[in-house]
Amino acid sequence: MHKMSLIEKLEQLFIAAANPEKGIAMSNYMKGLFPFYGIGSVERKAIVREWSADIDLNNRNEFWELIKELWSRDQREYQYAALDLLLKRKTLSYHSEDHYELEWLIRNRSWWDTVDLIASNNLGKYIRLFPEQGKELIEEWRHSGHLWLQRSCLIFQLKYGNDTDRELLTNLIKEFVSQKEFFIQKAIGWSLRQLSKTDPESVKRILKEIPLKGVALREATKYL
Repeated sequence: MHKMSLIEKLEQLFIAAANPEKGIAMSNYMKGLFPFYGIGSVERKAIVREWSADIDLNNRNEFWELIKELWSRDQREYQYAALDLLLKRKTLSYHSEDHYELEWLIRNRSWWDTVDLIASNNLGKYIRLFPEQGKELIEEWRHSGHLWLQRSCLIFQLKYGNDTDRELLTNLIKEFVSQKEFFIQKAIGWSLRQLSKTDPESVKRILKEIPLKGVALREATKYL
């Protein structure tokens, strides 16, 4: 099926499932940044699963064209559908050039609901697969001055467990600790909270080395 025909089919399914009253509440929760059809996550995932059953997610060019088309649509459910497809994509389909598209997604229509999922899942997986490119990417993003790229640097290792690069994480926290931006402070604490599940001693050491406060400290010490 042609890309636009695919999108039109999904649009029909979303409109049929729309709940305008719920959509207003969902938009308000997201600070009014995006309009919503008002479709809950369980129902949306079921719709996307059926809609995407025959889509070839392994063709790189077609995959990213579809993702970007979904990303360009107004209602937030289209971005969530794109995230559903990103999660569904097989590891073997990842390509060393994918960082360009991942950065584009993080930079566009950005808010925590999309950035956090991309960073902790797709970016994290990408950097495991392509560590050299990943190292260059993090070095570039950490100095970018871009809130969501910098947050991604802090949280891409959330699912690494004991494979977390403690030295990198410590250096990133040192670099960002003076930033007052809530989403950076939250990410600092979140990254340490996750690490504390498998290596609480490293987190205690980092906390002794770097004075945290506020939301960063609360998150970091939650499981200690």
